[in-house]
Amino acid sequence: MNTEKLAKLLGISRGTVSRVLNNHPNVKEETRRRVLQALEQYDYTPNETARSLVMKKDYRIAVAVYSEPEFFWKQVEYGVSAAAWELKVRGVTVDFLKTDIEKPQEQLELLKSLRERGYHGLAVAPNVPGVIADEVERMGEDGFPVAVINAPLPGVRQLCYIGCDFLRSGRLAGELFLKMMGGQGRLAALTLKEPVDAIERRMEGLQQALSNQDAVKLTRILKFDRRPENVYEEVMELQNGSAPADGIFVSIGALEQTARAVRDSCTGGVPCVIGYDLNEEISGYMEQGLIAASIGHEPFQQGYYAVKVLYQYLNSGTAPAKPALYTKSEAIFAANAGCYLQKPLDMEL
Repeated sequence: MNTEKLAKLLGISRGTVSRVLNNHPNVKEETRRRVLQALEQYDYTPNETARSLVMKKDYRIAVAVYSEPEFFWKQVEYGVSAAAWELKVRGVTVDFLKTDIEKPQEQLELLKSLRERGYHGLAVAPNVPGVIADEVERMGEDGFPVAVINAPLPGVRQLCYIGCDFLRSGRLAGELFLKMMGGQGRLAALTLKEPVDAIERRMEGLQQALSNQDAVKLTRILKFDRRPENVYEEVMELQNGSAPADGIFVSIGALEQTARAVRDSCTGGVPCVIGYDLNEEISGYMEQGLIAASIGHEPFQQGYYAVKVLYQYLNSGTAPAKPALYTKSEAIFAANAGCYLQKPLDMEL
């Protein structure tokens, strides 16, 4: 039976049948139910979408992140919500779960509870990767699919990684410095005391970009704890000292504190400040000329594709062909920051 006969049988248009087959949201639930029942009754499965709708199973997926930065995780949540909406008709429920950034053990305990709570798959953004690595490995060994987002878990059994290529984003930062500093000057970098793969990769990428020239030199590296409370004071001391930086690379989540210190320092010039992520405050400092650029890595897409990858695996057993699905690294300036601050277009429709 083709779509025309099915539509005639149900007394609806071919377009309505087509919308159901393609999982379009703009269909009344009663109509959708009638079409799906007819598909099952007449064994009409012309494509994979229709087949999965007819033979759908209920799945529960957890997306586990941590509490900060709030704006970044809100964008991830938008992506998760968009994927959840598309998959709702297929029996998929998605829960977005946050734990305290200052309590990494909280995320570990959450992961340990998921199977008992009836979840079938997990997307996790590691708060402190070393804390959850063994548990993610155990989940993988037990056949519980885990997609890792935002920060890689190298060497750990997982379905795939979805997020930034941090080495590439560090190189992008280096290229921006070379162009925006006029090809010369002293560069300072803000990083972490403890080893975190994502931050170390950013620093490595920056140094790769600077390696073929000697006019822009990395002369100072300032190291901070996981929550860098004293960034303002240390950047102030740097900029008010005898050798202030001409550029500052913020490889950690401290762009706002850096911009405030640059604003309040006694030096005449403003250094070229480049870091990561975005919120209203960072955008405001861009407009004031205190932050030259920020680098984003598509948080919406990270949330969206994590859910889609997990559903594909749960429904068909198909894992991504590549172990890492990298999102784009995008340079954000004052002129285009507003495009990234608004709610994603898909959420406005």
